[in-house]
Amino acid sequence: MIMRKKIMARKNRKWFQGAIYHIMARGNYRQNIFKDDEDFKVFLLLMQDAKTKYGFKLHAYCLMTNHYHLLLETEQTEIWKIMKRINQIYAAYYNEKYRLTGHLFQGRYKSCLVENDSYFLQTSRYIHLNPVKAKMVPRAEAYPWSSYSTLIGMKQEMIVEVKRTYAYFKEPQNFAYRNFVEDTTLNRYEAEIQKSMGEDDLWLPW
Repeated sequence: MIMRKKIMARKNRKWFQGAIYHIMARGNYRQNIFKDDEDFKVFLLLMQDAKTKYGFKLHAYCLMTNHYHLLLETEQTEIWKIMKRINQIYAAYYNEKYRLTGHLFQGRYKSCLVENDSYFLQTSRYIHLNPVKAKMVPRAEAYPWSSYSTLIGMKQEMIVEVKRTYAYFKEPQNFAYRNFVEDTTLNRYEAEIQKSMGEDDLWLPW
């Protein structure tokens, strides 16, 4: 496992082919953006649709009740185009379903450019631990709306790319990744990731 470099991320939306971003978007006024299972499923379908159209790689995701996190690698398309498509179509669906008007999301999405291996791995861990830190589930694999179960081999999702994450670990890679996520000595990196996203309460589900 490669952990040599200091965690680094930039908050601007600099783009180049192969750029990897930690992306977060939350509900306007911290309102819920997912109210039932159908909402989660629709968002995942929209991500798959955008992935088919634009060809990005999704390395990790977690859909909380009032915000979501993505670890996304672009290919031929700039990140803003990808996120605009996903958020606009989902907001239209949500507002129509619940007979609402106005903005669903709080401003534009937030993003940090992932610049080294350490930040990539720690962001993946951070994303998958969101439901645990929010005390929604006792263990990350108990939360159904994240890619954690895919990365530890409990299920398969076409939308999730596991090869890059697995490349940092020795076989069996799914077990090695689980051990990495459950390693509490790595908790010291969480505050730095929160700071890089400009938030101090991302664990909260409300």
